[in-house]
Amino acid sequence: MLPFKVERQKTDEAVRIVVRGELDMETGPRAEEEIRRAEQDHPPVLVLDLREVTFFDSTGLQIVLDADVRAREEGRRFVVAPGDGEPRRVLELAEVTDRLTLED
Repeated sequence: MLPFKVERQKTDEAVRIVVRGELDMETGPRAEEEIRRAEQDHPPVLVLDLREVTFFDSTGLQIVLDADVRAREEGRRFVVAPGDGEPRRVLELAEVTDRLTLED
């Protein structure tokens, strides 16, 4: 099991938040805090990279949906990189993949 980690990577075009490990009630606030901190810089594109997330529940789903709503309200692109594991499965089960911009 990967330990939980959140990392911010910044380029001229975008900010990428990379999350590793389990994204749940315990770790969700740390991920949410990093996303909100990145949003304060008003990047044109914010990418949430979940490819290395090993567990993803309703907490993670809510973080993704809330960030998407904020991006739409602020006229910013929000992109989710769910990978092929748990995050993609949960997003598909929740039937929100059509609403989100996904990166493969």
